Amino acid sequence: MKEDISKLLKLTFLIHFFVAIIFGLIFTFILELYKDITGWKYYDPVTGRILGAVFIGLAAASLLCWRETKWQKVKIVVQMEIVWLFIGTAVQIVAVFMFPNYGNPFIVWIQIGILIFFFVAFAWFYFDQERGK
Repeated sequence: MKEDISKLLKLTFLIHFFVAIIFGLIFTFILELYKDITGWKYYDPVTGRILGAVFIGLAAASLLCWRETKWQKVKIVVQMEIVWLFIGTAVQIVAVFMFPNYGNPFIVWIQIGILIFFFVAFAWFYFDQERGK
């Protein structure tokens, strides 16, 4: 196992921070605009804002991890991200097929692509760090 975090993992944390903070701020403060742009059919102003708070929390965790240098200090966050991103991606994909009027398909698939990108990145870095090549 490598002790130090790779520069690419640090960059992934930084990129994840920006993406998560953008979605977090949108869901928390301008949820209605997001709903109108994406065609999101299931509008619940409280649940949507709670999701925004979750994204802001994930962004904060990524920013804190970006500042770290040791793998052991960020490992559990990477593990949590892998689990969240896997489940989040699966739920989004199932929703696309179960609820055909879920929202704008283009936007939904962009969101799925973002989730898959981060899932692959965090999973790859996890196994790379643990393997210690």
